[in-house]
This record gives sequence, C-alpha cells and structure tokens, in this order.
Amino acid sequence: MRALMTKAYGRAGLTLLTTVAVTCAMATPAQAASTGVGSVSGTKVQYKAATGKQNKVVVTRSGRTITIDDQVAVKAGKGCKAVKGDKTKVRCTTRTAPTRVSVYLGSRNDSVTNRTDLPMTANGGTGSDRLTGGVRGDRLRGESGNDRVWGGGGNDSLYGDAGADYLYGNAGRDYVSGGESADRLYGGNDDDNLQGGDGNDRLYGEAGHDHLFGQHGNDKVYGGAGDDRIEEGIDPMRGSSDSDLLSGGGGQDFVNYDGRTRSISADIDGVTGDDGAKGEGDTIATDVEGLTGGSGNDRLAGTAGPDNLVGNQGNDTLLGGSGNDSLGGGMGADRLEGGAGDDYLAGDYDSAGAVADVLLGGAGRDVVDYFGYTKPLTVDLDGAAGDDGQAGERDTVGADVEDITGGYGADRLTGNAAANTITGYGGNDIIRGGAGNDRLDGDTGRDTVYGEAGDDLLSTGWYGDGLDTLDGGANLTATGDNCQTRDPEDVAVSCEYNQPW
Repeated sequence: MRALMTKAYGRAGLTLLTTVAVTCAMATPAQAASTGVGSVSGTKVQYKAATGKQNKVVVTRSGRTITIDDQVAVKAGKGCKAVKGDKTKVRCTTRTAPTRVSVYLGSRNDSVTNRTDLPMTANGGTGSDRLTGGVRGDRLRGESGNDRVWGGGGNDSLYGDAGADYLYGNAGRDYVSGGESADRLYGGNDDDNLQGGDGNDRLYGEAGHDHLFGQHGNDKVYGGAGDDRIEEGIDPMRGSSDSDLLSGGGGQDFVNYDGRTRSISADIDGVTGDDGAKGEGDTIATDVEGLTGGSGNDRLAGTAGPDNLVGNQGNDTLLGGSGNDSLGGGMGADRLEGGAGDDYLAGDYDSAGAVADVLLGGAGRDVVDYFGYTKPLTVDLDGAAGDDGQAGERDTVGADVEDITGGYGADRLTGNAAANTITGYGGNDIIRGGAGNDRLDGDTGRDTVYGEAGDDLLSTGWYGDGLDTLDGGANLTATGDNCQTRDPEDVAVSCEYNQPW
C-alpha cells in the first residue's frame, strides 16, 4: 500500500493545509458470534452466549454433566457434546465433580437461570438482562442496561452496574450493589449488605440484621425487620442535594454518620429534611433507635422511645429524650442530657488530653459510667461544675444522676441525698453513700465503704479480694444497714446485719 501526501501552501493570511490520503484495503469487521459456545476447563463449565441475538439460557446439572439450554444455536466446545436433534442445547461433562458455572451473555436483552446446585458467575453484558441465581452463592453482574437480578438461595453477590437496576438478594447473607443510576435493592432474608452507589436509589433491608449504605444521590433507605445499621458515609459535596430518607423498620436500628468530618444535626423525630450536615436535608424516621455522629461537633437527639446515641469525636451534644436512653459522648468535650427515663451516660476520656464533659441525668434513675478508666477518679453527685473525673479532666456530673460506676483505679465516689447505687470495680476505692438508702459495692481491690445516713446495703462484691472495710454509719429506722463481706479479714462496722457471701 502506498501513502500519498500533498502539501499546499496558501498565500498570506491563509493557513497551511495538509492532506494525507491513504490507499489501503478496507478492513473487514470482526464477525459477531452467531452461536453460543459451551466449554469445560477443569471442574468449571463456561458458556459464552451469542452476540446480536436474544439469549434465554437455562443451566441444569445431572452428576458430572452440566446442560446448557438456550433459545439460539449453541456450539459444543472443549468437553461438551451437542444434543442430537436440538441445536440450542449442549451437555458438558467434567472429569470430577463440577464446582462452578460461568455464563457471559450477549448484547441483547438476555436472561440466564441457574437451576443447578452449583454457584454461578454471570455477566449480563449490554442490554436489559434478567439474571437468576440458584441455591448456592452466586456472583451476578448486570453490567449495562436496566437489569433485574435475583440471588436465590446462598450468600450471593449482586451488582447492577450501569442502568436503573432491580436487585433482590433473597435467602442468604447477600452483598447487593446498585452501581450507577437509580436502582432498587432488596436484601431479602438474613443479614445483608446493601450499597446504593450513584443515583437516587431505594434500599430495603427486609428481614435480618442488615447494613445499608445509600451513598450518592437522594436515597430512600428502609431497614425492615431486624437490627439494622444505616450508613450515611462520607461528607456530601457542599451545595449538593443528597437528601436521604432513612427508615429503620422493626428491631434496633442505627443511622451512622461516623464517616463525616463536618458537624451533623440529627434527631429521631421524623420531620422532613432537618437532619445531616447543613443543607443536606436528610429525614430520619421515628422507627430508628440509634444515631452515631462523626468527627465534627454534632447534635444528636432521641425521641420518646429508648435511644442509643454515640457522639464519637468532636464536642457533641446528645439529648436522650423521654425514654430509657444510652448516651456515649466519645472523644471531645461533650454535653449529655439524659432527659426523662432511666438513662446511661458515658462521657469517655480523651487520650489526646483531658476534656470536660457535662453529664446530666434528668428525671428517672440515671447512671454515669467511668468503667474502663485506669487512673484514679473523683466523682460525686453534688452537681458542682468541673470537679469530676480523673485528674485534670474537669467533668461535671449533675445532681440529678443517681448512680456511679467507677473504673480500675483507686477511686473516690460519693453519692447524694438520693438512694444511690455506686460500684467501685477495680482499685482500692473509697465510697460514700451520703443520705438515702444506698447500695454500695466495692468489688475488687482493698475498698473502704461508708453507708453514712440511711438504711444502706454495703458489699465487698462477689469478686471482692482485698481487706475491705464496711462502715454502715448512722440510720434512722429499725431496719438498719446490711453489710455483706466475702473475706474473713473484712471489717464490718456499725452494721445492724452482717451477711457473709
């Protein structure tokens, strides 16, 4: 072949024109496969469907033989034999028991159904395809087009990829990923993992304890039955309209913002568009029971039911509402308000430096928990500002808290006029009940426990292993104080009743 080049140079003001003419033989395009091909490789059977035709593939098994049945012509490749009188079917036999079937569909609106007891890998190709798994763990990928993908039984992996897809996990612990466009994802039974991807997706966890990620777009996420975890992922782009509807359904459900760096405001009130980062416009339904914040300064609020709120990093405000709530501040200078109900409050110590938490119980019987601290604590229920926690921490524990749980150090824990329950846990603790009918437990370590006023129950604890001193103190009724010791060397003073464990 000869290439001819001519150059023409124009006059002033004209551009250089270069023309290249190439004389060559016209290349013939690759011939599209007009038939499907079945073949065997070791213990695996593979079928490449015809392109340019609409395939309808059904895969069955009998012993070591896999039958591939299509509605277009099928060619028998290595390890396969044609079925006499039926050009659309081949039988492929492995030397030992087959382990997997792989099907690659063509360019039209194709379908494949796995009726074997083997796992299947299937790729839809272009077109709007239907992929149906079997009873084992299948890996089904719709690829481009608006696909419908069913997992069947087993722990399946389903991928919608491009197009507006419908994916249903069915039985088994499934991984379901929507990909691009607006997809619908259903977990089915068991504990599933659903990821919406791009587009305005709808995610339905259904039965089981599911993990749901809406990801990008204006998503609607429904946990369904079971204890579900709904993830809000990383920060949305500023100015984006990624507003999601997050509904838990039955069970104990969490909405999780722990990947966020910007401040979050979230409450479980069902009000439309008031949750998430500034301008995000999420809606958290009232059937959610828990919220987790990120690393910003977050505001998390519960509702009338029992809520579980976790601030994580940042200077957070956690408001429990009127139920029996569990509030964990995490790192940072947090403010925890239990509200009405019997609440659990844990500020947590910031290992990067002591920070001051405010822990307020509200109405009901509330406990502040320092379990896990290893250094000595000083905690009292007098409501004074900044005098609680370990040295330099400067927590404030409200006078509306009734109970204290200490840590592993040598703690000084003091109650108030209410009927307090105080547990020292590890370390050589000093515990004072104050007025009120208190229950005081030194637990492990060489503890000194003072009941003071009121009819108190003083105990070295079931695991008490030190030389403990229990002092019942004054009381105003005939019932008196009850001291429970475990070690013969324990000392009980001013106790109307002494009951060894």
